Amino acid sequence: MPDPKDAVEFLRDTAEAESSNRVDGLDDLRFRYGDQWPAEIQNSRTLQERPCLTINEVDAFCRQVENQQRQQRPRIKVHAVDDIADPKIAKVLSGLIRHIEVNSDADNSYDLGFSFATTIGWGYLRMRTAYTRDNSFDQDIYIDQVENPFTVYFDRASRLPDGSDAEKALVTDLMRKKAFEK
Repeated sequence: MPDPKDAVEFLRDTAEAESSNRVDGLDDLRFRYGDQWPAEIQNSRTLQERPCLTINEVDAFCRQVENQQRQQRPRIKVHAVDDIADPKIAKVLSGLIRHIEVNSDADNSYDLGFSFATTIGWGYLRMRTAYTRDNSFDQDIYIDQVENPFTVYFDRASRLPDGSDAEKALVTDLMRKKAFEK
């Protein structure tokens, strides 16, 4: 079982390394949804009873890109790529993956991850397994949303843009202390 102290150290180290990127991401998120005035200028204009007009064109551009993605849905595809691979097996695997996507409502996961990627530069989805019944070893695979990309921390030694070379990743969540102790 992993040591919680290792997770805390990993979180501290990664959060420190990514802090400026995360601050910029929060600024980008606020800017997209209309908070485009610096606080000091907004306060001075409020005191002077002057309006702070925001003509938000950024959101429209982001929605345009997101709608293009929705029209050309990303899909996981399996292809037999050499003489040894069997096209029938590739077809069966494609069917299984389609079942997982439909069963998971993966379109929403893809959309949310892409929306965050469009706005702040990164977004996530996650895969998990769950037992089909309490008394069974059979499991189903699900593709889930990550509703807050700021809760995900990747290994800072990772160099690839998609994080596929990361050795560790941590997803944090807030919960009440009593629930945690249970």
